[in-house]
Amino acid sequence: MSPSTATRPYRGKSGQWAFVGHRISGFLVFMFLLLHIVDVSLVSHPKAYNEVHQVYGNVLLRLFEVGLLFALLYHSLNGLRIVLVDFFPEGVRWHNALLDGVILLTLAAGIPGGFIIMKPWLLGH
Repeated sequence: MSPSTATRPYRGKSGQWAFVGHRISGFLVFMFLLLHIVDVSLVSHPKAYNEVHQVYGNVLLRLFEVGLLFALLYHSLNGLRIVLVDFFPEGVRWHNALLDGVILLTLAAGIPGGFIIMKPWLLGH
């Protein structure tokens, strides 16, 4: 290893960033599921349940929902990409193109979906 490469920070390739994104999105989806279980458990207490759901209309929580949408889309689509790469020998050759497709589909579905989530707040409802 030459001295110039020893001081240069490692810059991961697309596979590493796909792995990191998959782990982060999986953790975020898991945390949402825990919150959702607590939320649904309040159904036997109508007043508390309604108060919690009023908080969900808050702009900050709507932004979190948009983030959740992107995490769900990315995690599920990247999971399918991983299956294709693992089960089909030619998948390894196409993993960068498949990752580009994952990102494109995540944005293509996430941006309109995010708008729909934010629409009530944007319209002042």
